[in-house]
Amino acid sequence: MSFIRKNKTFFRYVLSAGSSFFIDLLLFTIFNSLFSKVFGYESIILSTILARILSSFYNFVINSKFVFQKYSKKMFFSYYVLVIIQMILSSLLVYLINKFLISVFATIIKFFVDIILFVINYFIQKLVIFK
Repeated sequence: MSFIRKNKTFFRYVLSAGSSFFIDLLLFTIFNSLFSKVFGYESIILSTILARILSSFYNFVINSKFVFQKYSKKMFFSYYVLVIIQMILSSLLVYLINKFLISVFATIIKFFVDIILFVINYFIQKLVIFK
């Protein structure tokens, strides 16, 4: 029980990030299926941006109220700098992997790319943004 109490912020983060991740993947899949006929592989970038804008707002609210229980304008700004960096990395990696390495359902590639970014983001948010 003390392990759970000691790591409650991490467990809350996992729940928050997991639900945000689900929202992001769902929106990405919907947007990508809508835009892929028109934009081809480039729909990955547009879909990532739109999905991340929506899911990141949800994620910030949950993180500031439920996970880290802190909020300031500086945190909001810092969080969105991280979101933009993550969005660029995610969209470019998914785009490049899908176009040049493995041409499979882009959501599958995005899932694995974003899992790696998830771990990195936890430490950045805990140690820098919501410290």
